[in-house]
Amino acid sequence: MKSLRGIIVGSGHFAQIQMDAWGHVKDGEIIAIVSKDVEGAKKLAKEHQTPFVGADTDIYSLIEKLKPDFLDICTPPATHFQYAKIAADHGVPVLCQKPVAPSQEESEQLVSYCRDKGVPIMINENWRWQGWYREIRRIIDSGVLGRLFRVYFSMRPGDGFGQSPYPLQPYFKDMEKFLLYETGVHWVDTFRYLFGEIESVYCQTNTWNPLIKGEDAAIVLFNFVNGMTGIYDANRVVYTEEVRPPTYGWMNLEGEFGNLRLDEDGRVFLTLRGATEQEHVYQIPKGWKGGSVISTHQHFIDGLLFGDRNYFETEGEKYMISQRIVYACYQSAKEQKVVSCLGGTYEALARNARN
Repeated sequence: MKSLRGIIVGSGHFAQIQMDAWGHVKDGEIIAIVSKDVEGAKKLAKEHQTPFVGADTDIYSLIEKLKPDFLDICTPPATHFQYAKIAADHGVPVLCQKPVAPSQEESEQLVSYCRDKGVPIMINENWRWQGWYREIRRIIDSGVLGRLFRVYFSMRPGDGFGQSPYPLQPYFKDMEKFLLYETGVHWVDTFRYLFGEIESVYCQTNTWNPLIKGEDAAIVLFNFVNGMTGIYDANRVVYTEEVRPPTYGWMNLEGEFGNLRLDEDGRVFLTLRGATEQEHVYQIPKGWKGGSVISTHQHFIDGLLFGDRNYFETEGEKYMISQRIVYACYQSAKEQKVVSCLGGTYEALARNARN
């Protein structure tokens, strides 16, 4: 089978994680790294034995010279559209990091541009691919918990405290919208994967560290179409014993026949009706956050080889739903009311969130 060859744009913190993952992907590889930080790109290329390196302005010549099978965009959101447009104009499929763009309008435009050019685009939303969530989905599908009533997730990465918050990604400090836009979208998308579509949200936000521009804490109440409820309780400032643990926190899921608990290290525990809590032993995949990036990249490559963009779980248009829900959260926080996620338009949500 043909091994698909790609170019990655970016050489920062997450580009390193992605390059590590690409080394474990079957039938897919990175053959060139381009970045505004050319020295960083050279260092990353040397570490991973990647043959071609260039400045971000070299992307045109490298695409024409190497004729890649895909472009992996791993840069801050403000640059995503320009790189996706370059790829789409050359007929090159796109794997794009989240958040997709600085605004919902621009995100929708990016996805539409690729669609109109007939170019597949998958959003690199790796959270739902963390090994523990794939296992939890299997447990849910087995029926052992029965009907699901409520999920609670306490997100406590502990990396937003003090004079130098977010040392791995310092640009977080300058984001006007931060926790929900950059991080909370992970849980919106993962909750949709595990529990189905979200009908409405009620949200409150806070900014506890005065050194950052956006919110660093939020509580969101989700009402799902199937009748269950969810709570996302997130705070990046409060003390936690381990900074940025594998799961970023812990989860409790309550069902008709039993409850499930996800620990900070990815272990899963079940308490079935009439019994005591027992660990559900499973093999956590190797790699960053339970092999999530490896699995995401493999899914992207498999989809390209399969030849059907609908194969992608986070295909661009599908993923826009998750981002629209994030903007519904901002609208709810601003207006202090429950906001419907069904039947509205993203333009209204984005406009209300901005004003």
